[in-house]
Amino acid sequence: MGLMQKLRSGTKYIIWILILSFGLLWVLADTQVFDAMMAGPRNMGEVNREPVSWAEFNQRINLYTEQYRQQTGASPDSEIRAQYEEMAWEQLVVDKILKQKMQDMGITVTDSELIDMVTGDNPDPFIRQQFTREDGTIDRVALQNAIEAPENREIWIMIEQQLRDQRRQQKLTQYIEASLRVSNFEVEEHYKRQNSRADFQYVRFPYSDIPSNEIEVTDSEIRSYYRNNEHRFQRNKSWRFSYVTFSIAPTEADTLRTLNFLSELRDEFRATDDVARFLSDNFSETDYFENFLKPSEVRPEHLKAFELEVDEVSEPYVYNNRVHMVRLLEDRPSDQTYVRVRQIRLEDSEDGQELAEDLLELRRRGRSFESLAGQFSPHTRSHWASDEFDYKEHFIVRDDKPAAIADAIFSASTGSVIGPLTYADEIYLFDIVDRTNRDVRFADMSQDVEPDPFETVQRLANDAEDFHYFAESDGFFSEAERSGYTVQEAVATEGTPFISGLGQNRIILNELQQTRRGNVSDVIETEDQFIVFHVDEVIPEGTRPLEEVRSQVESLVRDKKRRELLTTRVSEMLEGNETLEQLAEAGGKNIQSAERIRLNAATVPGAGREPKIVGAAFALPEGQVSSAIAGNNAVFVMMVESRTMADVSAMTSAERRSIREELQERKNTAFGNVWVDRLKADADIRDFRTQQRLMQPPM
Repeated sequence: MGLMQKLRSGTKYIIWILILSFGLLWVLADTQVFDAMMAGPRNMGEVNREPVSWAEFNQRINLYTEQYRQQTGASPDSEIRAQYEEMAWEQLVVDKILKQKMQDMGITVTDSELIDMVTGDNPDPFIRQQFTREDGTIDRVALQNAIEAPENREIWIMIEQQLRDQRRQQKLTQYIEASLRVSNFEVEEHYKRQNSRADFQYVRFPYSDIPSNEIEVTDSEIRSYYRNNEHRFQRNKSWRFSYVTFSIAPTEADTLRTLNFLSELRDEFRATDDVARFLSDNFSETDYFENFLKPSEVRPEHLKAFELEVDEVSEPYVYNNRVHMVRLLEDRPSDQTYVRVRQIRLEDSEDGQELAEDLLELRRRGRSFESLAGQFSPHTRSHWASDEFDYKEHFIVRDDKPAAIADAIFSASTGSVIGPLTYADEIYLFDIVDRTNRDVRFADMSQDVEPDPFETVQRLANDAEDFHYFAESDGFFSEAERSGYTVQEAVATEGTPFISGLGQNRIILNELQQTRRGNVSDVIETEDQFIVFHVDEVIPEGTRPLEEVRSQVESLVRDKKRRELLTTRVSEMLEGNETLEQLAEAGGKNIQSAERIRLNAATVPGAGREPKIVGAAFALPEGQVSSAIAGNNAVFVMMVESRTMADVSAMTSAERRSIREELQERKNTAFGNVWVDRLKADADIRDFRTQQRLMQPPM
């Protein structure tokens, strides 16, 4: 239904249009409001008053896009592009901040340094790459000619700027490294942590030994914990919104159109002598593959090849939203016999056995094997997980299955169904489809079934625009109810592009940052749907209210009291049981061993991540039973059997150098990240993108 067909109060809308056309537009034009609106900020942002231009932003986007095309052979979709926009903005901001900081620090590159990078004895690697002879020497004549050529003037300006920026960055890196030198003490301590070992025994008392009903948590304890730990309950700005989707899914007409397209190519596909060229010229989604394949190597969508004679072309058929048309090019004898089976696998349980019998009964009544699998597919069944039920069709050889199952399959006649057969906690049903002893070479002319840009996509776009129009004028929820659209709800959090129900969606996150409570969004187009949303609530950043996190706080208080209670109980048990053997017997536990545990380890075998226990293993006297130690997941009592501390005098120069380089890299990275974050926090960064999103010049 089009926009004009949906107008339910024609006079009202005509008057509104006339007012806009002859009254309001005249007033706005007279006050030059349009000039002010269209002018806006001239750049997409500023960093300490230095502009970030659209030109440099688009240049970054184009670079990312071209790299994506080279790697994938396709253009990035809207979600990837939104990600690239965020990357480009962040990198431009950081680049400008660092350049400004280098200027403040007096880090510059002189003209003489630049000349030396181009024509000096040891030129920059970029120059060497362009002007190196086969013998490895620099072709100085060619270099000088390239520098002096008038037509290269603009190119050299760009090269010089790139080399200057590169050298400044190197100087900054050297400056940072000079101030973050790794000391000999740090190297030796790292060596000790890597090479010191301890063997110890322990008795473990999990916190879960104390049930929740033994611990009482009062309201005052909850409030006290919340007041003292507000930093644990911070949240970013978030939005609660409702949305309606218009799925851009191919229709039956789209599928038929693709089938007809391939049908028209069938005779030409059969007749061509240059199959590879044919596939390329007709933009086949499946590339030409010239080698023979064994039956077991053929993918399910290409099993049609075994139903053809050499040079015969199949009718077009649909498999997983792609239309295929297969031509058998050659065949040859295989080294063994293959059986083509349709297979249903179930989990071996009472439900699995019952379902297997039900499926066999349906098969006996004439239902096809494929329809049985479809009836219990992941899209229709309610209680079968994907790892409990699956369906596949493929060729197998005897060695692919256990002997008992293989014997049953290879002795069965074509067209028969065998099973249920049980093996390794799984139940199998098999439909014997065919046998073959030939390898094949084939070509697949294929096209994805895509929605028609006019009949399907434009119709949905019109529906979405119509909905958006009336949602703004008559109310989002009223229009959804009147039009019969399902309203869904979601929550988005600033800085987290994943949105429950919508997946990774930076486009919606960007739109939400421009909206207020009660706003209805414009129509947003993603790769597979149009979306219109209504902002139900804007939740500011800050501390989450106690009412919202009460259950979480109560759980944390309960865990804290559980730790304290269990630590006290184990301490009391130790008073009458001084050895690990006595303690284990009294507590109904086992003594466990941990051998050759490194000082820098964080986990304990059989206990999980317990860095506090590892630390205690290198602090306790050998042979002494420890007190109760509260770990991450349990209370421990331990005894160190032996401990070997690394001797730094045994460290080789190669080990010392390797450790120093590793620590230097870690220190530089950690400092660099913190330093850049601090520079960004102190900078005056102004982001005009939301104001200019509709006025952005075309790329």
